[in-house]
Amino acid sequence: MSNKSLLEMLLWGVLFLAAPLTAQPQAMTPSDESPAIGGYSPVSYFDPGRPEKGSPAHSSRHEGKVYWLTSAEQVEQFEADPDAYAPVFPDHCPYSLSLGRAVAIDPTNFLIIGNNLLLFHHSAEMDTLARDLDPDKTEQMLRHARSNLLRMRF
Repeated sequence: MSNKSLLEMLLWGVLFLAAPLTAQPQAMTPSDESPAIGGYSPVSYFDPGRPEKGSPAHSSRHEGKVYWLTSAEQVEQFEADPDAYAPVFPDHCPYSLSLGRAVAIDPTNFLIIGNNLLLFHHSAEMDTLARDLDPDKTEQMLRHARSNLLRMRF
């Protein structure tokens, strides 16, 4: 290896290692973060009863996630009782979790059972299951999903 090549490698190595030291940290605001549940408002599932896209201008944080809501009124509703509106599993399909699989949600494929917002993945199999999910079996599914989620530790 020539001295020139060695010198170039050393220079690139120094630049690579020094880059994090010269980078300026930037303040992060909720609008900079990816919103939970694909930007859909968790309040909208309950009222008006369908998924509606929220806005970063109306955001709220709950359990480390940023939720976008559709209005200042929804922000007030959500912040008054976030557990009443936030999905039970904001990242993964509860049915898949109950089977030990981590599958991403489709925020438009949902059910409200009791006071629980459940978001499922999208597939022909899941769409049929979500429509026909037996409320009596829901608690068992949720228990298995919670247990498996703890074991998976995302």
